[in-house]
This record gives sequence, structure tokens and C-alpha cells, in this order.
Amino acid sequence: MNKRLLLLFDLLLLLIISIPTFISIINNQYFTIHDNQHIVRLYLLDQGIRQGYLYPRWVDKLTFGFGDPLFNFYPPLVYYLAEIFHLIGFSLIWSIKLVFISGFILAAVAMYLLIKEYLGRIAAILGATIYTYFFYHAVNAYVRGALAEFFTMSILPLVFLTFYKLTKNINLKNSLIFGLTLALIIITHQLIALSLIFFLFFYFLFYFINSSAKVKLVKYLSIGSAFGLALSAFYWIPMVIEKNFTFLDQELGGYKLHYVDWSQFWYSPWGFGGSVPGLNDGMTFQLGKIPISLFIGSVILFIVYLIRIKKRTEISHFIFFTLLLFFSLFMTTSGSSFIWDKIKLLWNLQFPWRFMVFTGIFMSLICSYSIFFITKILNRNSLLRLVPIVLTAILIMITIIKYQQYFKPQTLISVSDKDLTTYDEIAWEQSKTVLHFVPKGVKTKKTDFGVDVLDIEKKDLPKQIYSVKNNNAKIEILDDKFAKKVFKINAQSDTIFQLNTFYFPGWNGYLDNKKVNILANNKYKLITVLVPKGEHELKFLFMDTPIRKVGDIISIIAVIFSFIIFL
Repeated sequence: MNKRLLLLFDLLLLLIISIPTFISIINNQYFTIHDNQHIVRLYLLDQGIRQGYLYPRWVDKLTFGFGDPLFNFYPPLVYYLAEIFHLIGFSLIWSIKLVFISGFILAAVAMYLLIKEYLGRIAAILGATIYTYFFYHAVNAYVRGALAEFFTMSILPLVFLTFYKLTKNINLKNSLIFGLTLALIIITHQLIALSLIFFLFFYFLFYFINSSAKVKLVKYLSIGSAFGLALSAFYWIPMVIEKNFTFLDQELGGYKLHYVDWSQFWYSPWGFGGSVPGLNDGMTFQLGKIPISLFIGSVILFIVYLIRIKKRTEISHFIFFTLLLFFSLFMTTSGSSFIWDKIKLLWNLQFPWRFMVFTGIFMSLICSYSIFFITKILNRNSLLRLVPIVLTAILIMITIIKYQQYFKPQTLISVSDKDLTTYDEIAWEQSKTVLHFVPKGVKTKKTDFGVDVLDIEKKDLPKQIYSVKNNNAKIEILDDKFAKKVFKINAQSDTIFQLNTFYFPGWNGYLDNKKVNILANNKYKLITVLVPKGEHELKFLFMDTPIRKVGDIISIIAVIFSFIIFL
């Protein structure tokens, strides 16, 4: 069988292996999850694109009807993937489910490709299975419903794969491909991208020490990293600089409440609850008995391999990946508090157990070594060459049978797109729990859990997109888009006009095409202007700030550069 047919066979096998992870959602229902904002966010993205905005940084209706700069801060990739499905013709619900389904399949393929590069295809199929059925994979999909973080598990193996390929063949092409995967992680989940820095640093040290072309490696790694940052600059530059105008940095330090105890890696009950201090978490952090057993088996076989064969490269890689595995676990526990306490940037991560996305990768790699070492040890005996294949098949079947039961939602619900995108759902249900990206300065209150939320009651939600302080003005709405509001006003006297939209940098007002001063000195920081007596056209535009333009230009230049290089 030639290499292409073999690859197609393996990909088909990985698809079959993945099916039990998502078969429970192949129906006409949606399912309950912690992060239930995905349908609304996709709906708003779709509305913005249909209004003509390729990247709608501002969206209406969200946050109590006052709108907010959602996509200026929330990484957009998973919703653009869902939008592709929606534009093809799938419902909003099915589009989100298809992103989950695609994530499971792509994660298996990505992990297969990574392990295959190190250990060969048989070990890679086993490792991809372990990764696919890793507990935290199920938690992200069916408990938390953390779509963006879930999808990073499909991209992270590719980051490590392209890094490794660059170290093997140091050239511009591999450098740019590495940069592309880096950019994909940043626009999928910027917090996972932040924690990725630790592992890329360790990767760099390991391969730099073992490289015979150190200067060249540093040069092309730098080019690839700069390219990845440039491609994603349209997102991360405004996000980093303009978050100071929001509540994003408020109440950082909650990570101290979410450390994992080492005993929970061996066993913690499966559940659909949340993370709490101590051992009473409502969701599991266990690694799984099968992966742990395979890890122990890999260590034992490594010792045998070390004694009998002693191939330096394979020995060093095994030790390296084992150290990365324990580092990823260590960073989830209170023992790492001295790191968390000193690196304030990490506080944005909020949950130390988010490092388990890396645990899944390195646990799967180490588990794969069990088959790799058996293959190498038995290689001299032709009669036993089928043992690794048979053993892999048995381990895959046991893994699927054992863990597929966790890959299903707690509750299936019969709802439609319309049910999940009503004004009440968007402006109230999706807004009342946290501040999200609300501009600083609005009036807030604390919930019973000590969380700041907007000080507003449901009866106070805006009934229309504007309000006036007196009733002696006739107002006609000429345009009502996310980033463009135009009104025709016939005022009998000087009138205070309030656009029921949060003021945020980028909003500008124009009266008869002349820029006017925007006031936002009210309790919700809503856009307010003074309109003099007479007939006027009043226009509000949400425009790119200089820093957003810089990010956009850098990304456009990076895209043009990549086309020139590859073509």
C-alpha cells in the first residue's frame, strides 16, 4: 500500500474512532452547557456580516440592549468557522454543533500527525485515540461548553508539529507555516496562547541545545513567531491595548480558588457542575486509568529500551515530553502558586486547570511510546511483529468502550434558532451574569457570589435604540446598523438626544456632517449629544481607532507577504 492510500486509511480510521465522541449530538436538539452564549454570538456575527462588516468589532443588543465591543476582545475563529456552516445553509444550532464535531475529528488528526512524526503511524493512532477520549476533552465540550478552548485542542498539536518540522528542516516555508499555526491559536483562544509561551520556550531550549545550526534556528523561529503575531495583529493588538477601557482586568486573582489536588488526577467524580475550592468540584480533573496505566507501562518499557538499545534521540525526547507532562500538571496545582503569584499576566487565565489542554497532548505522546518501545524491542523477532498492531487495536477498543459514555451532554433541549435569539435572550438572559466587555464607569452592583454586574433591572431595558429628554422632537430612523446609526430630527427646541448604546472608543457623532461632542456622563455611559432647534441629520459611526488600524494594516501586510512567498 503506498503512502497516500495508507494515510487515507488512517484518516478514515480516525474518523471512525472519533464518531462516538459526537454521536450524541447528531440530532435536531441543542444541549445544556455552562457557556451557553455561542448561538447568540454566532447570530450577532452573522448579522454584522450581512450588514456589510467583514469583522464587526461592535455588536448591538448584547449587554442589556446597549451593545458591546464583543469581537474587539473575544477571539473570533470558532464563530467564523460556524458562520461558514451557517452561510452554507445550516441552522445556527447545527452550525455550532458542527464546530464541536469538526473539533473532535481535527483533534484526532492533528494528534496523529504530531505523534506520527516522532513515533510512526501505529503509535500515532493509539495516541490520537487517547487524546480524543481524554477526560478534559469531554469536559470542555459537554460540561463547560468552552467552544474556543475546546477547539485549541485541535490546533495545539499542529503548533508543536510545525515547530518540530522547522527544527528538522530550517527554511522560510516551515517558518511561515509555524507562524500560521501560532496565529490560529491566538485568534482561537488568546489565554491558551499565553500559556503556550511556557511550552514553546521549553521546546526552543531543547531543540536549540541539540541543534547544529543554532543561529539559523533562532533566525527562522523569530521570523515564524513575528509572522504569527503579525497575522493575528488585527485581533490581539486592539485587545491588549483597549481592554483597559473595560472591566476585563477586574477581580483578577480568582485562580487561587481553582487549583487541582494531585489526588484528583487519579480520581475525581464525573459531573456537570463547576470548579470550587477544595476537592468538591462538580466536574472531573482525572486523567483516566487507561492513560495512567499506559504512562506507567511506557516508563517501564523505556527502562528496558534504555538498557537494550540506547538510542540517544529517542531517549531524550521521551524524557523531555515526560517533563513537559509533569510541568503541565504542576501548573494546575497549588504547588505552582509562586509562579502564578509573580506573573500577573497569568491571572487572566483564571483557571489553573486550563493547563490540562497541554496535559492531554503530552500524556497522549507518552502513552504512544508504549507501542513504540514494544515495536523497537520486538523488532528483531519477525514472528512477533504483529504484536504492537494487535495490542494497539485492543487498547483502542478498550479506550472507546470505557470512555465514550462521558461524551454526551447532560440534557438535550428542543429549541430553535428563534428561541435562542430573541431580544429577551440576547439583551437579558445572556447579559445578566457578568460584565463581559462593558466600558468602565457604568454603574454596577455585586451579586450574592461577589461578582460585579450592571446595576439594571429587566424593566429598565431600552425599548428602542434612542431616547430624548423632552417630547418636542420628531425623529425618524434612517439607518440602524451595528456601526452606523442615522436619524432625521425635527426639533422644536434644543434637545438632548441619547443613543441607547454604550460609549466606547471608536464611536463618533456627526450633526449635519459636522463632528459633535459626545457626552457619556450618565450612569450607563450611554452616548448623548445636544441637538439644537431645527431640522438635522444626526449620524453615529463606530470607526476604527488608530490602534485598530495599526493592527489591521499589520495583518494585511502579513497576508500579502505570505501570498508572495508561497506563490
